[in-house]
Amino acid sequence: MKHICRSLPILLLIILTVCCKKKEHTKISESEKKEVIQSKFAKNYPDFDFKVLQDSLLVTVYSDSILTPYYITTENTPAWIHDTLDVKNLNRLVEILNSVNEHGLNPDLFSATYIKSITDSIDSGSYINKIDTLYSRIATLEKVATKAAIKYISGMKYGFLNPKKLYGTDYDITIATPDSAFYANLYDEIKKDPIEAMLNSQPTDHIYLRLREEYHLLEGKKEENFKKIESGNATFKVGDKNKHISAIAERLIMTGEYLPDSTSTDSTHNKLNNELLAAINTFRRHNSYPEELEVGKLTIDALNRPFEYYQEKICINMERYRWKRTKSKHNKHIEVNVASAMLLADQADNDSLSLISRVCVGSIRNKTPLLQSDISYINLNPYWNVPRSIAQNEVVILQKKDPTYIERHNMKLFKGGKEVDPSSIDWKEVNPSKFSYIIRQEPGGGNSLGLVKFMFNNAFSVYLHDTPSKAAFGRKNRAVSHGCIRVQKPFDLVFFCTAPATELFKDQFYHSIDKTPISEKGKKLLKEDKLKKLPNIINIDKENQISLFIDYYTVYMYPNDSALYYADDVYEYDTPILTELGLNKYP
Repeated sequence: MKHICRSLPILLLIILTVCCKKKEHTKISESEKKEVIQSKFAKNYPDFDFKVLQDSLLVTVYSDSILTPYYITTENTPAWIHDTLDVKNLNRLVEILNSVNEHGLNPDLFSATYIKSITDSIDSGSYINKIDTLYSRIATLEKVATKAAIKYISGMKYGFLNPKKLYGTDYDITIATPDSAFYANLYDEIKKDPIEAMLNSQPTDHIYLRLREEYHLLEGKKEENFKKIESGNATFKVGDKNKHISAIAERLIMTGEYLPDSTSTDSTHNKLNNELLAAINTFRRHNSYPEELEVGKLTIDALNRPFEYYQEKICINMERYRWKRTKSKHNKHIEVNVASAMLLADQADNDSLSLISRVCVGSIRNKTPLLQSDISYINLNPYWNVPRSIAQNEVVILQKKDPTYIERHNMKLFKGGKEVDPSSIDWKEVNPSKFSYIIRQEPGGGNSLGLVKFMFNNAFSVYLHDTPSKAAFGRKNRAVSHGCIRVQKPFDLVFFCTAPATELFKDQFYHSIDKTPISEKGKKLLKEDKLKKLPNIINIDKENQISLFIDYYTVYMYPNDSALYYADDVYEYDTPILTELGLNKYP
């Protein structure tokens, strides 16, 4: 076996050499092509022999797993030199690679400076009297330039990083990766025109183009005077006058949220009026913060972020939007953005059915996993089978402090399938880490899952659900759950999933969860005891499939809205992307 492995490079070399011999080549000095004879390269290197270059190229590229198939496919024909060095295309290549910051990338990823250096040295005639060195340098240039082009194209098509390697088991979304068919097509495109192949690989979807546009706009603003607002812990209300309010107004003019009318003066900027408060709340919305009637430290800290902060966010999320999910969306689709703690439900053939809702997601300690699935059924009046970790670390400890806790929260204990009276247990002697009883919370308004939950297959035992704790939806930081997703508008989500939902269906739904029907007809049927309840399990049939993605974007958009929205990096998932792409981190 070892002997075979040692022989493979030699066999490959022989195969490639045979391929090369299919064509005859002449020295440039012997060429009859007018454009070749007149080229700068031909004048500098009249003894250049294309066949010798191919032999040199064999030694340089045969051990590279990405390049070898390309040169086999092209019969060892170089991409960047034929009868003469293709300086024009090489310079265009360098130009494209040096502009990758527009795609949130670092030019150092592609050896652009190195490619330019070798190209210039060859083109300037540095090897006139060093013909052997010339072949070696051209072979190196060919290798580095072709590899850069392949890396660029495959990265633009599929992303430069693999999220599964970045986030491990917390990431359960299947992402497409380059396969043999992709590379076969790629090699053909590079052979025809490597520059056109690179330009055609750039993403063209709406949000990606919007990110590029915003990056360019921010680039033009970077040099503007951007002084920090030093307001300490002060809080401002409508009617207040203060020099810091003027600074806030100036900052919002720079960021674009505040466009005062032409009659406004510097003195009017010192006062927090309703117009300025509206601009502040627009800024808050753009940064995924809740709207408020006051302006305090949280908002001012966000206002103090320089434009580099937003550029960094754009770079990070350009990479995320280059990742291609293999699972397609159904006509009805639900998207949960964990970073922004927002849910969007829409139907491809019915814009009016769109739903936007705040959600609460897993805490930093209990992160919500990123996954793909389909909604399988809706459970009305759900039981909550308390996970063992929550039972041991929370419920038992609270029960030890307050022996009425389990009963007051409508919970029951089970052992071996049989119910156990909580009062029969000496809670003082219970060791929480060894507690083995099953705890189940009964249905009702106080149930931690609320009145409805949305179930889907996944490996993490998470789901979407209602909640009796509504206050958290008004908070900036909504990463507060044990991993499941609490929905602010669960009933609207039910109607989205079951649409077209008739008025009678809605009345039956409300009646099923002990709520008052909404229509007069429904109220009349209830009074006459003729309003039927729905089953507690509402299955989603195959004709009405609803796709679900729980993902993570710190820059995102809403349908029919051209604005970009930014979210704080609650799970610090941005950092690995920054590190791997070699981008400078905003301090």
